[in-house]
Amino acid sequence: MLLSTFALICPMILVLSSLAFLPLILPKFWEKYEIRLLSVISILSVVADLTYIPHANRLISHAIFQDYLPFIIMLFTLFTLSNGINITVDAKPSTFGNIVFLVIGGALSSLIGTTGSAMLLIKPFLTFNKKRQLKQHLVIFFIIIIANVDGILTPLGDPPLLLGYLNGIDFTWLLIHMYKYWFFYILLCLIIFYVIDTVILSKDENAREEIKNYDKPTSISIDGILNIILLVLTALILFMNLNLKISIGGLEVSSIYVKDSILLLFSGLSLRLRNKNIEEINFKPFIEVARTFLVIFIVLAPVLYLMQHNTNSIHKFLDSISNDGKNIPTAYFLLCSLASAFLDNAPSYLLFFKMSGCTAKELMTSSSQILTAISVSSVVMGSLSYIGNAPNMMVKNISVNNKIKMPSFVAYCLYASAIIIPISYLLIKLFNFY
Repeated sequence: MLLSTFALICPMILVLSSLAFLPLILPKFWEKYEIRLLSVISILSVVADLTYIPHANRLISHAIFQDYLPFIIMLFTLFTLSNGINITVDAKPSTFGNIVFLVIGGALSSLIGTTGSAMLLIKPFLTFNKKRQLKQHLVIFFIIIIANVDGILTPLGDPPLLLGYLNGIDFTWLLIHMYKYWFFYILLCLIIFYVIDTVILSKDENAREEIKNYDKPTSISIDGILNIILLVLTALILFMNLNLKISIGGLEVSSIYVKDSILLLFSGLSLRLRNKNIEEINFKPFIEVARTFLVIFIVLAPVLYLMQHNTNSIHKFLDSISNDGKNIPTAYFLLCSLASAFLDNAPSYLLFFKMSGCTAKELMTSSSQILTAISVSSVVMGSLSYIGNAPNMMVKNISVNNKIKMPSFVAYCLYASAIIIPISYLLIKLFNFY
């Protein structure tokens, strides 16, 4: 039992360790052998699955075709459509200007999702701050706020909450119960950003000179109306539980493949009818993310399998760290936070949602603290690592391709934790959060 558990978990540990430490301690080796190393770990994971898991072929095919493929098609569509929209913001790249940008961008996250909002706004955000010499902190706060925290208000905002909606949680429940936590996180994040950016800007002579000499009126121009329409339609398709099925020659095609086909059609339309005034798409950041997440989905599958088949043991552990069940929501928050940061926030939400043993109605009423804990932790704590939420690594890779030196995996985790964890602690203490 111990050997099989180790064999199934080890590939995930190896992938996380490789992503975290090899680019830092052996950068040349990582650059040269990354693909081969991750491929070998993936093969080892598949071999372990076939050895120790009954019907492992179903688990592997589900991970690739039911989980990874829809995920990567969604990401490809949002990446393609957002690159077909050209947003130009002509304004002072001041601290206040960046705060306004983050607030407006955050509002979009609740309407078109954190992934769509992040893909749409990262390039305008970088262009807006192109005169800045020090930009790393700007991208970190962009990931935390726009790509994660701002998705907490609606099921449209983040994949975990969409799963909750599809499992019976009312659309309005989040708006009614989450707004105060959303406001608290955003307010403190922006206060921290204001302090950090003010200090960094004081050392950036070029940016201060540009702000001082800027005398044009603020203007925003948007090009790519077709892609905007397609982006809104994509958000609706991803949100709606469309039970579309097509029968071809007696063979019934699942609704998930119908959705994927529609999204790929949107991508094709965007590429075919692309505005000539908009620069060509650089697919390198997307390819890097697609490659990395394929490995993550493969090695993640057996870990989720073990968690799903050991819920009793996890329940006992939850009780042990919650003072015999007295602080059970806090225990859910802690474990779901850890899983969301380093596994994936959507399956983590669904796992703890089902582990609660409550119906959706019970979670919205008598057990609302558990639902609050799962909802907040899965969305907010997805910002603690590059792999915690889909857009995090995309934003990081796009920034690197724009000549911004982003922190390593471990360094980013430390930066994000230094911002988010103290806010979470304050939230618990000041507002009796759980």
